[in-house]
Amino acid sequence: MSLSNVPKLQELYFHPWKLPLETLTLVDDQFYSFIEYLVGSTLSNLLRVQEINSVPILLLTTDVFKHLFLKINDVETDLLRQELLLQIDNNNLIVKSANRTKIKCLFDILKITSDRIFQEGQRIATKHQINYSSFAIPSATPAVSTANTYSTLTVDDQRNSLLKCIDDWSSLNETFFNLKEFKLEEGNNFRLIVKAGTNGIQASIECLCKTIITLGKLHSKLIPSNFYRHLKSPGCKYVNRLLKEQKLEETNRNNSYSTTSSSSSSQLIDNNSQSTTAVVPNRKRTLGSTHKIKSKKQRKN
Repeated sequence: MSLSNVPKLQELYFHPWKLPLETLTLVDDQFYSFIEYLVGSTLSNLLRVQEINSVPILLLTTDVFKHLFLKINDVETDLLRQELLLQIDNNNLIVKSANRTKIKCLFDILKITSDRIFQEGQRIATKHQINYSSFAIPSATPAVSTANTYSTLTVDDQRNSLLKCIDDWSSLNETFFNLKEFKLEEGNNFRLIVKAGTNGIQASIECLCKTIITLGKLHSKLIPSNFYRHLKSPGCKYVNRLLKEQKLEETNRNNSYSTTSSSSSSQLIDNNSQSTTAVVPNRKRTLGSTHKIKSKKQRKN
């Protein structure tokens, strides 16, 4: 997953809903890169040495700094202590306030995003019949299959959620595409198809380059990450066309500016030449007149 569409920690603190849901499924190196992107490499390494390699494990960890106060003698832990702890006297160490605040902020954002998944996409309509009087399951009781259970989100719910995600994503990725005005609007820039089938609610997006992208799911909720990936790929002719049109427009504007500047310079040179030509004869006449006056004075004398 690319982190280019993930806002910084400061923005996520005020708008946690902007965090892509895909980030909650990252593990190992991708997870550590995600943590480093938000709170820095030192705190990411702190999680790495403890093998906290995913969001669920992180959220279930009571105190990530506890590791630093254990009697562990290794170079990596000692380096982390130097970076993350503050010595207040000869014997006591405390976690620097900024580091603890970053982790708390990270926890809050991930918890809100996790709760959002459970509230919007985890309302699975399953009803398990549990017999508390016996551990044995009667043979006549049919097995409950979770493979064909569906989210309570309707087609309209899924559609509205996708459109909101796409709108937010396009606003956040203007700088990534180097486009001055990059806005994705259904009907103008893409066509969204959401419909219910035997395998639940499915969706696809037809890009303006005529490519049809099938959307994936995260915990029964449709997510547009495949569409994002297509737009960022070199194969999307629609984005390539936008970039070429913008480049052509800038070239024409620069050429127009150069032509205007050249014309102005030429006009200025012409005006200066005319002014010089007009002044020189007058100067000659003045000198000539002066010479005649001097000659007359000499004759009188």
